[in-house]
Amino acid sequence: MADLSAERIANAALELVDSEGVNAFTLRGVARRLNVTPMALYHHVADKEELAALVVDAVVKSVPRDDGTGDWKEDLWLMSRWMRSYTLKHPSVGQLRRAHRVWTPLLLSTTNDWFGYWRQSGLNEENTIKAAGACGLAIYGLINEELNIRNMTPPKPDLLERIRNVQAVFEQKPDVESMFELTVRSVIDGVFSRLSAKQNA
Repeated sequence: MADLSAERIANAALELVDSEGVNAFTLRGVARRLNVTPMALYHHVADKEELAALVVDAVVKSVPRDDGTGDWKEDLWLMSRWMRSYTLKHPSVGQLRRAHRVWTPLLLSTTNDWFGYWRQSGLNEENTIKAAGACGLAIYGLINEELNIRNMTPPKPDLLERIRNVQAVFEQKPDVESMFELTVRSVIDGVFSRLSAKQNA
């Protein structure tokens, strides 16, 4: 097919993963979606791992990042919001990345930015690495748990009637975005305060 390209293949693979999940991610499945033979894909991608990397990069690029503000805490918040945006837009791609152990120059560049913002905090090198790692894990965990909750069926009303505190939670319509911001900013503030206090003790 004359107009077949790595970008078009990646987009077809992303559509496949979005609609059918990570288990459907095969070169044969992508070829079928493009109406070509699997062999035609090998002129553009070497293997499934390379295709997975292209898909992950396509997702990361699908949501524009805010420019840096010069305030390291604000930049960490903006980057966290950006990570949440592209993860929720394409929820299966995180699984794809883990399954194929994807690291690309683009992903490494964003990781470098995350550590760079923490370096502006004034923490020493050891504490910068601790802070960036701990906050990154906490925020990715928060985003993934949001995805899990979205896919869960709520408890039955008769069960909730016996557990009043939990019932109140389910009766509310929480502003999830505000909760995400509150949690992220609290994690950043808390980790910084704790490590800064130890460093200056």
